[in-house]
Amino acid sequence: MDFEGIDLSSWRIAGCGAEPIRPETLEGFADAFAKIGFRKEALLPSYGMAESSLAIAFSELGRGVQTIAVNGPELWQRGRATVVAEDHESAVRLVSCGPRFPGHDIRVCDPNDAMSERALPDGTVGELRIKGPSVMRGYWEDAERTREAFAGAFLRTGDMGFELDGHVFVCGRSKELVIVNGRNYYPQDMEWEASKVAGVRRGNVVAFGARDPAGLERDRERVVLAFEVQEVERLAQAAGLVAEVRKAVQEGMGLTLDDVIALPPGALPKTSSGKLQRGKTRDLYETGELMGRVAAKDADKVDLAKHAAISQLNYLKLAVLGGRKRKD
Repeated sequence: MDFEGIDLSSWRIAGCGAEPIRPETLEGFADAFAKIGFRKEALLPSYGMAESSLAIAFSELGRGVQTIAVNGPELWQRGRATVVAEDHESAVRLVSCGPRFPGHDIRVCDPNDAMSERALPDGTVGELRIKGPSVMRGYWEDAERTREAFAGAFLRTGDMGFELDGHVFVCGRSKELVIVNGRNYYPQDMEWEASKVAGVRRGNVVAFGARDPAGLERDRERVVLAFEVQEVERLAQAAGLVAEVRKAVQEGMGLTLDDVIALPPGALPKTSSGKLQRGKTRDLYETGELMGRVAAKDADKVDLAKHAAISQLNYLKLAVLGGRKRKD
């Protein structure tokens, strides 16, 4: 990468939010750009959402990335954040999103707590719920959705996490949880383990729970992971990559994947802003369409052909109907 003429020494705040934040990602960024003046203390992990005019929890200025290491199996199986040493064999590092925004309240509740009456103890995973002057009053002209969004005076965020020593830690979305034998697993953790495998296109991995497309397994949810290869040519080695991905998730989380799918670059569905769509990927899997997804450049050609055909049909329709109108 060419850094000539770039100076980041005046960059005072580098905010980071959205998906659960990986410490390795931020530390790698800080190391890569330190040579052109970036200070790791500028990093500011945070947590927010549109329904709260964005801000919910912010890290303290100048503190950089603050992390804890917790026992992974305890987190996934019991919903408890038990702090361990970073070199512990089951350690999973989590990034603090800082304390709650001033003048606002955060309460971690059991998802079934309909009125947000009881806050869970420190270090216990539950649904993050918020209250304060920045929180919306409701969805525009949608009373039913507004009622569903609140539990008592608190807004349901739909995010699972916990508080510890006044800091907020986000684990993942409640609707994306994969439940296996009564244990909760977060897709982001599976995706992270899979992304470590050489040949997997990093950041282009989706994990989810789904129904069996063949309808043979009705009594439980299948654990599925789909990933893009780095180059189309690597699809020829898909069997080897699939085996390595299975092994990585098994060793990293003690979880056996039911199905692993290798796809060409750009095949996973994304939003207009470039975020991976877990829900749509699951739908494509359940309908059997996921395996037929093509590379992004091929999809572009197909879309171009569709648009050209539609334009041609519209032209013909206009010519025929327009001509008839003039005859009348």
